[in-house]
Amino acid sequence: MSILRTIIRKYSKMADPARVVKFYDMLKYIHEPTKVIIDVRNPDEFKEGNIPTSKNIPVGVIREALSMTEEVFKKTYLNEKPLESAEIIFYCKSGKRATVALEHALELGYSKSKVYIGSYDDWSTH
Repeated sequence: MSILRTIIRKYSKMADPARVVKFYDMLKYIHEPTKVIIDVRNPDEFKEGNIPTSKNIPVGVIREALSMTEEVFKKTYLNEKPLESAEIIFYCKSGKRATVALEHALELGYSKSKVYIGSYDDWSTH
């Protein structure tokens, strides 16, 4: 059994299958400016490698970050704050932290949020 199948089986129980994206979806999303890709790993992990166009907001502060005013968010992360209507795709190393971030985003009203379950482990194998 592949590592990806194991990861998907383990974490997809936590995420609605309609909110799960896969590698080939991500290949398209990195070219779509309307998609917001957020890496929820710690900054050191992000610096070691990341998915193109992704922004780094660690899972431990994702709820706080998405609750910030637009002005504070921009000063803190040097990017525009995603609108609640934006499609945000969260990823981490293996999918667990990204699933936690997804739950926080959904609770805060980011209803189009999704999770790349395979996350960076999957991305880096292609």
